[in-house]
Amino acid sequence: MKKLFMCSLLVFFMTTGCSSNSSILTLKGDIQNNIISATTTISGKIIEMKKQQGETVKKGDIIAIIDNTNQKYVVDQLQAVVNMKKAKLEELQVGTRPEQIEQAEAQVRAAKAQLDLLNSGNRSEQIEQAKNEVSIAEDSVNSTQTTYDYVNNQYNNTSQLYESDAVSKSTLDDAKYKLDTTASQLSSSKYKLESANQQLRLLQEGSTSDAITTAKANYDAANAQLDLLKNGSTKQTIDAAQADLDQATAQLNQGQNTLNNYNITALNDGIIISKNFELGDVVNVGSDITDIAVSNELYVLCYIPDEYLDKISYNQSLNAITSAGTQTGTVNYIALKHEYTPKDKQSTSDSKHTATKMKVAISDSDGKLKSGMSADVQVPIK
Repeated sequence: MKKLFMCSLLVFFMTTGCSSNSSILTLKGDIQNNIISATTTISGKIIEMKKQQGETVKKGDIIAIIDNTNQKYVVDQLQAVVNMKKAKLEELQVGTRPEQIEQAEAQVRAAKAQLDLLNSGNRSEQIEQAKNEVSIAEDSVNSTQTTYDYVNNQYNNTSQLYESDAVSKSTLDDAKYKLDTTASQLSSSKYKLESANQQLRLLQEGSTSDAITTAKANYDAANAQLDLLKNGSTKQTIDAAQADLDQATAQLNQGQNTLNNYNITALNDGIIISKNFELGDVVNVGSDITDIAVSNELYVLCYIPDEYLDKISYNQSLNAITSAGTQTGTVNYIALKHEYTPKDKQSTSDSKHTATKMKVAISDSDGKLKSGMSADVQVPIK
């Protein structure tokens, strides 16, 4: 937002005689700085004022800080989610760990031994082994059930936090993923327990073809799991994990950008000419914290009589004469509505004249021009 910089009222007059076939309309004006406001895009309490009125600032300097405690917590949570998803992706990319393959190979050997025992006839050691398998399966079910109950409770708590906007959708999705994974593990352990009990019943009843068929199925399943681990993760699984990480990273970046908005910064080099809020004030979205007179962005503010409006246009080059010399400027503002010539500057003949406000942008590479200096803007007319 650009504002006027405490200018004096302006008048205009016309002179002629630059040449025999042309004339010049001279508009009296004052030089002013462009004013840009440091505006907040969030609401909250100002907890620190780093710049004061009259201080020079550089583009990007922090002027004020709004309380960002809650947003920092959100960003920390999003970072934790990104770290978890990144670790998951790296694990998939690296492949199966040696100990996982060793465990799967042990399961294959156990299944093969059980199948061989059944094929060789029903012996007491087979029944004892089956009883041991049932005991192991029961322990697994109990352990997995405890884990499931805990994860389910965590998911319910996370769901309630999400409903109150305390956690992100990504956090809820991760909790749901953990719950689904644990539920699958519980279902698998229950299935193994049922298979172990069935195997025991069949052995106790005798080595029937059904017992052998079940043992063969267990052996084939163990081999399939071992092959999966040795072949590593599929490209589809890795791509899905990468997409999941990308989504979490995008949410983190968005959260970090929002966090950065709690720092109110200068958009340009300049001088703070007004401070509209103090330490401890609560501001709303769109509040102008300070106004900055932009360095090296000057313009001449003047008024052109309405009868000469057809002689000017946007981006038109005009000369501005100052005590420091003649500057070439560009018309960059023409008001939509006209107004009367400023009352304390008008003559009797001007009292009924209306004029339109105009701004002519000029450069100040030498630093000779100052806000408040008088300038004559020359408009060629025919």
